[in-house]
Amino acid sequence: MLFGPFFGHLADRVGRKRLIPLGMLIGALAGAAFIPRAPLLWPVAITAVLSLGYDMSHPLLAGISTSLNPSRRGLAMGLNAFSLFSGFGLGALAFEPLLKYGFGTALAVFALVQLCLAILAVPLFRGEDSSAGDHSEIIGPEVN
Repeated sequence: MLFGPFFGHLADRVGRKRLIPLGMLIGALAGAAFIPRAPLLWPVAITAVLSLGYDMSHPLLAGISTSLNPSRRGLAMGLNAFSLFSGFGLGALAFEPLLKYGFGTALAVFALVQLCLAILAVPLFRGEDSSAGDHSEIIGPEVN
């Protein structure tokens, strides 16, 4: 989450419609990059790239959920957290049975599912407004 603020500002300039699918694509490629056996430095570097993909997509999705109904931001953030951690749990449950076919196969399935979701995200976020604009109606008034 180190680069979250950077990607948030970037999303204000170029729009979430580009960053969310790109972040998901980076996650898919990073997952696939874990498949080959490599020296220890390789997984460390790939984990950093996977983290960048996460930073480019998940916080922006939380921003979308809170902007849908500004009067119920708490509920939106709760639903976002619920879906995020439910996804982690379901992913772990789905990953474990795949391990009997090998770690590389399980990672390949993860990468393939992530790639399909990244491709699906392109038309889903096509209508996102890419102008920076004033988001005070979403964020609320500035408090001094």
